[in-house]
Amino acid sequence: MQTILFTGGGTMGPVTPLLAVWREMKRRRPELGAAWVGTPEGPERIEVEKEGIRFFSLPVVKIPRYPSIRWITWPFAFFFARRKAAKMLAEIRPSLVVSAGGFTSVPVIRAARLRRIPCAIHQLDAEPGLSNIAVARVCQSVTTSFRYDFPPFQKVQSEQMPTPSRFAGIAIPTKEEAGRSFGLDPARPVVFIVGGGTGSKAVNDAVGSILGRLLNIAQVIHLTGKGKSGGRQRPGYVVADFFDESAMLRAYAAADIVVSRAGMGGITDAITLKKATILVPIPRSHQEQNVRRLPFAVVQQGDGFPDRLLKQIEQLLEDAEARRLLAEKIGAALPVDNGSTLAERWLKLVGK
Repeated sequence: MQTILFTGGGTMGPVTPLLAVWREMKRRRPELGAAWVGTPEGPERIEVEKEGIRFFSLPVVKIPRYPSIRWITWPFAFFFARRKAAKMLAEIRPSLVVSAGGFTSVPVIRAARLRRIPCAIHQLDAEPGLSNIAVARVCQSVTTSFRYDFPPFQKVQSEQMPTPSRFAGIAIPTKEEAGRSFGLDPARPVVFIVGGGTGSKAVNDAVGSILGRLLNIAQVIHLTGKGKSGGRQRPGYVVADFFDESAMLRAYAAADIVVSRAGMGGITDAITLKKATILVPIPRSHQEQNVRRLPFAVVQQGDGFPDRLLKQIEQLLEDAEARRLLAEKIGAALPVDNGSTLAERWLKLVGK
């Protein structure tokens, strides 16, 4: 049996697109098997195993950006990670290795190259990630979510493809049905706030400081990140540390406005579902490049962040036409599909 090995994790950003592609690959080739190499503590394991995919964990060995003791220890850590990756490859015996980013992928793809296993990567964010830069030259397929005027991986050929979305082409619950599933009043507006797969302290703290005022104008669904919810339920306020795919879809469907970090997971969901969305990019990160190229509402962190976020939410709640126009622009921002385009491309690398 031929096996597709997916690799990446730590957050759900590089995970959910790959799960969408896997579903399409499996639909076209039911005899295929799959395995996943992810992070030891990331949130991806639950969703991966729900798909019936074998899960293996590998230590995350990030390439140091700045001078530190890790410049000395990193080569040794990477050597041991690649050796462990090689043992996994010997056990899994994949026909193809694919990734949508994340440092877990680097030792796996490097080890796969030595075994002459074909590899493919998809670059989600506007700014090429260091992990993808590290492996692009050894991959047989390099694709991107954004279009570039110049090759993003220097001399490596790449091509823009629709970003795979788990919500593309599926039935969406009505706002009323979705709101009731969370115990909310369908007649009142709902704001869905999500700070990324691992949760954002800055976003969570901001919500805590404005929650009383926010609940005067809207109901709130707040996804805090793993282990950060604290169970602080109150009328009109639903808080959880993690949603599975079904609950995530219902939260989006219930929402009049979404507040999200600016990673490509949240961005892709907003584009697919055409949701009026306020992005809060991580300062001095690749997320700032994402927001510069996309027509989302943006609130930057810094002085007065909670009050500025509340003001932006208030303005959008008060202006239905502004929400509609924002959602319309977001829905046309980037091409998305259910994973079928990448599935077709990657299956050609597997062969018959």
